[in-house]
Amino acid sequence: MKLLRALIPALLALSVSAATASAFHLNGYVLCDGTAAPLSGVTITVTSTDPANPYTASGTSDASGYYTIPLVSFPLCLNVTATLGPGESVVSPAGNTYLLCLDGVTLLYNLDWVISSPTCSNQGCWLTAGGAKFSQITGSNLGDYTKVHNWGGNVYPGCSSTAGDGGDWNDIDNVNRLHFHGTTIQVITCGNVDGIPPGSTSPVTPYNYIEFKGTGTLKGIKGNKADYGTVYFWAHCEDRNEPGSNGQHDGAGKDRYFLNVFTDPNDPVGTSVFLVDNDGDPATMDPVTITDGNMQIHITSCTSPAAAQAATPSIEGSSPAPATGTHVAYFGAPYPNPVGDQSMMRYGVPAESFVSLRVFDAAGRLVRVLANGRMPAGDYNTSWDLATNSGQRVGAGVYFVRLTIGSQAFTRTVSVTR
Repeated sequence: MKLLRALIPALLALSVSAATASAFHLNGYVLCDGTAAPLSGVTITVTSTDPANPYTASGTSDASGYYTIPLVSFPLCLNVTATLGPGESVVSPAGNTYLLCLDGVTLLYNLDWVISSPTCSNQGCWLTAGGAKFSQITGSNLGDYTKVHNWGGNVYPGCSSTAGDGGDWNDIDNVNRLHFHGTTIQVITCGNVDGIPPGSTSPVTPYNYIEFKGTGTLKGIKGNKADYGTVYFWAHCEDRNEPGSNGQHDGAGKDRYFLNVFTDPNDPVGTSVFLVDNDGDPATMDPVTITDGNMQIHITSCTSPAAAQAATPSIEGSSPAPATGTHVAYFGAPYPNPVGDQSMMRYGVPAESFVSLRVFDAAGRLVRVLANGRMPAGDYNTSWDLATNSGQRVGAGVYFVRLTIGSQAFTRTVSVTR
């Protein structure tokens, strides 16, 4: 018995060493509350709940918000917690604790964190954009392809608020024969739209929308003699798709745009004189769906260290990234989740590989094949319309989405509500 007791710590040490070598891991992302921007420098720690089998390990989130922790290879339950800095608090999971029970078979587990932190408020972004058409029928696969507006410009070029007084924005209304020219611009916020995966893929950023305001001029063109003098404006742009909205048939994937120009900063609704909006009501923001053009949000050169260094997350043991180092293997959490209409999934392929993305029900039966074939390196967004391969809508319940990239495998769950 004494010999057996003496052997237990040694066996446990061997198990831990073997686990590290055989790539049993926990990984995930640490994100800012409200913007889903990556949060670096947060340490995630796992601790065994079984006093007879002590184990602890930790990992710290990098500039992309990604962390990874080695795990043991035998069944064991662990408490997973985050070490917080001054002024930080955990929004998810509740109580700053996950309970993770290993089964000795699964190689890779995933747990994400949402944290409120003073660091998050320092994130910055900038915008380049241009286009000629937009649809008045947001959220539909139909659209009127009339050249109603020509628009474009840049906002905070190079992430500078001083260059060109914050940028330059133009919008020409061909119906009313008006030209708006924004000449002094201030970024209000960068963030993420609910209902689509956070961030944009080209260039890779933690945000998919930007809002900005400022002053400019509004004058008539093509025989219109109107001149409103100095005007004020507020704009909202969404970078939902790459390489832009042209040819994109999925309405959820098309970039969107809202602009209100007004003459009195104290009454932007009552003095609206130029509006790009889906329902024509300046009191509500209903951005139009762009049918030709491109919004691109950038974070390069922004002042926040986390934003300036943000990159696509990597996973230990994944295939080597291409020479540019911009593509790595990952499978983001399906969004929204739970879902009642359409689920969006974002994943990365590090090098040309055979990729399979399949949905299974709780009984392990194949429900839908979303991808099955060779793919070049890159970042991808795929949507599941909650239909089976035969086109029938699935019932409410939990479904498993399995992504394989070469020899690597990732699994996510999707809860369908109705």
